[in-house]
This record gives sequence, structure tokens and C-alpha cells, in this order.
Amino acid sequence: MGGATICPSEVARAIASEDQWREAMPAVHAAIDEMIADGIISLSWKGRNLDRRSGAYRIRLR
Repeated sequence: MGGATICPSEVARAIASEDQWREAMPAVHAAIDEMIADGIISLSWKGRNLDRRSGAYRIRLR
């Protein structure tokens, strides 16, 4: 698995104001779950691939 990754909170900060990014996290998580199911992205944490969203994770385009 190579390439750049992004933290889900970075996504939330990109779509919401600085003081409301936490409120955007449920929508970010839902979108991530859909993109995983569609095979668009993959998840990892500390270099290990993750099968599903759980705990801390990073996002990468497939």
C-alpha cells in the first residue's frame, strides 16, 4: 500500500468551519463507510491495512 493518506478530521476541517468540524465527523464517517463499500478508498493505521473503520485510521485512495 503506497501513496498519501489523510486523517478523517482533516476532511471534516475542509468541509466545515474551524469551530464546527467535530459536528461534521458523523457525515465524514458515513461517507467513508460508503466509499469503502464501493472500493474507492482503503484504510490503514501505522502501516497496517484495516478492513473497516474502527478507532484511529488514515484514508487512502485505491
